[in-house]
Amino acid sequence: MNDMIQEFRDTAARLFGDFATPAALEAAEAGTFPQAAWDAINESGFGLVLVPETSGGIGAGLPEAAAILLAAGEHAVPGPLLELVLGNHLLALAGREPSTAPLALAFAEGTVAAAQPLSLRNVPWARAAQQVLVVARTAAGAGLAVVPARELELHAEIGDASGEPLARFELPTSTPWQPLAGLDFDACLRRAALLRGAQMMGAMRWCLERTTAYTQERKQFGREIGKFQVVQQMMAEMASAVVASHAILDAAIADPDNPSMVAAARSRLGDAADIVFAHGHQVHGAIGFSYEYVLHFRTRRLMAWRDQFGTVAYWRRVLAGSFTGRKADEVWPVIAG
Repeated sequence: MNDMIQEFRDTAARLFGDFATPAALEAAEAGTFPQAAWDAINESGFGLVLVPETSGGIGAGLPEAAAILLAAGEHAVPGPLLELVLGNHLLALAGREPSTAPLALAFAEGTVAAAQPLSLRNVPWARAAQQVLVVARTAAGAGLAVVPARELELHAEIGDASGEPLARFELPTSTPWQPLAGLDFDACLRRAALLRGAQMMGAMRWCLERTTAYTQERKQFGREIGKFQVVQQMMAEMASAVVASHAILDAAIADPDNPSMVAAARSRLGDAADIVFAHGHQVHGAIGFSYEYVLHFRTRRLMAWRDQFGTVAYWRRVLAGSFTGRKADEVWPVIAG
């Protein structure tokens, strides 16, 4: 990690640590939009990290944006931060002004047909957004629809494990689609998947650190539970899953236009999330499942985020496609390359 990326991460961690308190997280899950946090995010300029300097942004790259999202995942920051970061990048590519208001972001399956309305489901934060951004495949390539949320009939759906609000809606056939300069649909999806992966990594790192500390605090039968072999085994599995995931995620962020690398990273993150969730709660025991203890704010988000911007099964199909039609002696070069 270079100095610039580390600086973004440290700055974000300090900022998020000030307002991502248990009380703020509980209020957000009860339906109160975290306005104070949102104002602080806009004041920091984090929402403009991927916007070119010529458009009034910071002009940084995906690694810097991922560093911000990783810190957000560590602190379980509520609100559509990823949507603001990537959404403003897409708005800039479409020649539009960046936003400081909340955005919602959705990816449509299939190719948009001009004569048919487009139905979208399970869109996070759509009911709190000022604008809803939809990326789709069109006859002319990747297209972006920017629709004021007030013009959509938003229907609340059952919230996911993270407690974030979800909505479904239908885009009318008259919705205009703007071309995205330089990115196709899959490239946009890969970037969203990697940024969500960075949030997952932040949450997993926090869970590992907190669980490790807990094994030294909690005593059973006269000694710390971290001295029991079965606990040490679970912690070793948890640590190896987090370290391996972080390594491949960093490699994918450095090469976001490599579908195989991105697919491998998201697949590995999905497996690691399962391990962190299971072992983290098992080591903590009953206290880990209580609402008053803050572990669940990360583990529940892991369960929701692992299937956003492409499910684990979707990314495994993409990864498997890298080997389709390969001869036996061609498999290893694909893996190693």
